[in-house]
Amino acid sequence: MRLTKYVVPAIVVCLVVGPLAFGQAPAAKAPAKKAAAKKAEVVKPTDADRERVRTEIKRLKDALATLPNKNHHPDVIADAEIYLKAAEFMDRFDEYSGKNDVATLVDQIETGISRVDSLKAGQSPWAKISGSVVRGYRSDVDRSVQPYVVEIPAKLDLTKPSRLDVVLHGRNAGLNESRFIKMHEGKKVPDDRPGITLHMMGRTNNAYRWAGETDVFESIKAVKRNYLIDEDRIVLRGFSMGGAGAWHLGLHYPSLWVSVEAGAGFTDTWKYTNADPAKAPEYRVKAARLYDAVDYALNAFDVPMIGYGGENDTQLKASTNIVEALEKLGVTMKVDGLITKAEGLDFTRVVGKGMGHQIDPASQKILNSFHDDHAKPGLNRTPKRIRFVTYTLAYNTAAWISVERMIAGYEKTTVEAELRGEIATITTKNVNVLAVDRQVAESVNLDGQLLPLRLAAKGLLPKVYYQKTPEGWVALEHDPSFMMLESGDGFKSPATHGPIDDAFRGPFLLVLPSAEPWNPTVAKWADERAKKFQADFARWMRGDVPVKRDVDVTPDDIESKHLILMGDPGSNKMLARVIKDLPITWTKEKFTLGETHAFGEFAPVLIAPNPLNRKRYVVVNSGHTLEESDFIGTNALLYPRIGDWGVFRLPKSDQKQELVKSGYFNQRWRMAEANQPR
Repeated sequence: MRLTKYVVPAIVVCLVVGPLAFGQAPAAKAPAKKAAAKKAEVVKPTDADRERVRTEIKRLKDALATLPNKNHHPDVIADAEIYLKAAEFMDRFDEYSGKNDVATLVDQIETGISRVDSLKAGQSPWAKISGSVVRGYRSDVDRSVQPYVVEIPAKLDLTKPSRLDVVLHGRNAGLNESRFIKMHEGKKVPDDRPGITLHMMGRTNNAYRWAGETDVFESIKAVKRNYLIDEDRIVLRGFSMGGAGAWHLGLHYPSLWVSVEAGAGFTDTWKYTNADPAKAPEYRVKAARLYDAVDYALNAFDVPMIGYGGENDTQLKASTNIVEALEKLGVTMKVDGLITKAEGLDFTRVVGKGMGHQIDPASQKILNSFHDDHAKPGLNRTPKRIRFVTYTLAYNTAAWISVERMIAGYEKTTVEAELRGEIATITTKNVNVLAVDRQVAESVNLDGQLLPLRLAAKGLLPKVYYQKTPEGWVALEHDPSFMMLESGDGFKSPATHGPIDDAFRGPFLLVLPSAEPWNPTVAKWADERAKKFQADFARWMRGDVPVKRDVDVTPDDIESKHLILMGDPGSNKMLARVIKDLPITWTKEKFTLGETHAFGEFAPVLIAPNPLNRKRYVVVNSGHTLEESDFIGTNALLYPRIGDWGVFRLPKSDQKQELVKSGYFNQRWRMAEANQPR
């Protein structure tokens, strides 16, 4: 899954766009040598064509400006705005490559104008029709408009809750909003579909990580706002990059899906990228644990899952990795021809006979039947047994248990739980605070200690929080439990746990300085980092970074957003407000992050809870820690390049900045042992 050039000619689908669901598998082909692919001709628009597009963009923008927004739900306004976004971004980044691109954009802009005209008349007819319907929503992450598509069979009764199949597309080298719309708009939807199918763009090609992960859940929420969805019958499907996304989202969120289908893709970082973790710094090895699905294989016990790979596809390794990981956990695999089934859990692996990177009809039939069989009874919200693993508080929940605090971050953390009558028997590893839904049992046997559950903490909260102390486990009373929910006790929590990149999964605001800097060299460096972050985020995450000056930040911004503070405590007034409560000491001459460094020769980056609102982060002098080459290369590389903090040696003359130290704060957001890059 690699983009080999910065600008990719033509609309080349590098990997299959997604599982062609419900019996629409591509025709099987015998393996054969392929002729060399003919290089697609790049056709750029003329100056007149570009001017035509910009004139049409202005027409749609002007039409939207006259729309009385207060009279319409934001979703239907986004349904029109997405056509403006598609044209503006394609033109801004010069993503033209085919001879029909201009005509396509003009047609799409006309659709946007038509939707505005309907809204002015008090109507939104596209929101009530069947077929393949392009829609939009405004993201909480950056307030950008993002597209999604719902496929609705004509015979589906929309007055009743519908099954929802969430489909993750594969890597498409030329994917942007315009091409996503073109790919789906007007597509025929078979009448025999069992429910609504959702396709999201996922902010293009990031394997559904960072804001791409958030896009999946925001798209689902948008569908739920506009259609009746059966919460107990949500299916997750993906192929190729979408398969990598399905392995990731299926195993990291095992209690959300009635069933998961993961075709091909990848499930680890190091083998897939042919890299040696022994040669990587420790903080990066830990960072890769955020997304490596193979490390979360135990969670296959908690979600019905079916994997697929073509017999002749190198990406068959993705499902093989999971099979082997389960076997190491003691799971017995029963092999029947090209089908492997696990004993003791609902896991199946299907191999497409003679297939390369595609799904054959026979395998597709098995995949479809798997989902149909599980959708009939629906999601089991109170399973009798849970076997759960995580390495981060970002992914902390399985059914009726959740890990609220770890002993050591990025280490294997497990919970084994079983309901036996009115007792929930639970064993843990590396857990400091565990939450249990109080309605599942009368009491808990937690690592051998019998404690109350249903009546604990006066029954005032839906969960009971248990904390491990030197004397053993204790059930927390209401006030300390509520304090933990508010993230006010100074520990890493599911709301704020790092690393730096985690801030960009949720709402954030880039805060630029307005005052005189302590050090002009650092000021220049921080300004360049801010500009690079804005440019990279727009191109690769398809949204404009929200920006304010420090003096313009409002109490609502502090309440609702992670604050990305650029500069130093002299130049950035917001940074000056919080610096004394951050895990760094900083003067005009030096700063200390574990070790002391000369400020001006070196500069810090870090993430920590915002002292003004501990449910949100502050980030100092950093956007995404990923480089442009990581976005261009395989999306398996989109894991953090810095931990919770880092120290840069500032560039001199034509030199580049150099990361000289990085690491993670401990569970109290204090300095842990420094990790040196190798």
